[in-house]
Amino acid sequence: MTQADSVHSTPPTNTPVDTTRRRFLAVAAFASAAGAGSLAAAAMAPNDVPQAVTIPMHSRPDPAFALIAEKLAADIAHCEAIDAQDKADERGIGSDEADDRCEAACLYANEVEWKLATTPPTTLAGVAAVLRFANEIEDAGGGMAQY
Repeated sequence: MTQADSVHSTPPTNTPVDTTRRRFLAVAAFASAAGAGSLAAAAMAPNDVPQAVTIPMHSRPDPAFALIAEKLAADIAHCEAIDAQDKADERGIGSDEADDRCEAACLYANEVEWKLATTPPTTLAGVAAVLRFANEIEDAGGGMAQY
């Protein structure tokens, strides 16, 4: 067995296959994150595959970010509809139409909120963004805490 010549160097190896426990666990973690969910699936991955190939690259962005943006836009539209409803009520003209718009904006905001609540983020950054967004709503006095 060859010896390392210093603490920071690695001896050359004659085997082209990485059979270390660390490689196995890295592949197992990848397989679990990719949905394979078992160490047996990780064991099937060839050891000579470059790490860049085994790291998952999402083919599309995390849906959490789009849903957060959509929820913010829906809330802004709902607030604008409430303001228009208030102005229509003050004038007494077209208040039924303003009521309908306000109700539609409220329903849409609730639909987007439900979609955000039931769509799991696909990245750690998405999880953090959803948690941050929920905390901001709670800190502002919104959400279920006000009821």
